[in-house]
Amino acid sequence: MSSPADDQNGVEPKRVALADHERWYAAIAYMFFFCFFSLWKGRESDFIRFHGRQGFLLFMAECVSFLIIVIVDKTLGQLPFLGLVIVILLQIFVYLSALFFSVMGFVKALFGERWIMPIFGTYSEKVPLI
Repeated sequence: MSSPADDQNGVEPKRVALADHERWYAAIAYMFFFCFFSLWKGRESDFIRFHGRQGFLLFMAECVSFLIIVIVDKTLGQLPFLGLVIVILLQIFVYLSALFFSVMGFVKALFGERWIMPIFGTYSEKVPLI
C-alpha cells in the first residue's frame, strides 16, 4: 500500500496482484449507486472493501450536493441574472468534481492501486459493510 507522500513525490504507488474480478468490483464502486454492490462484495477482499467504501462516500456526497443545488436553485436561482450564474457555476463545479473523482477512482481500482481520495479518503474506514 502506498502512502500519500509517495503519490506526491512522484514515486509510483505499489500495485497488488489481484484477480480481474476483484479489480472490476472495486472499479464499479465509483459508478453512482453500484457502490452498494461493491460493499456487498467487499466481504471477499480488503481491496474491494476499500474502494467500495470510498465509492459510497462519493455517492453520498453527490446526493447531498444535488440537494444543495436544488435548494440554491429554488432560492438564489430566482434572482434574474445573478441567480442563474450562481446556480450554473455551482453545478459545473460539483458535477465536474464528482466526474473527476469517479474517473480517477475507477482507473486506479482497475490498475489495482489503493488511491486515497482527497477529502473522503480519511472517512472511508468508518463506512460499515452491508
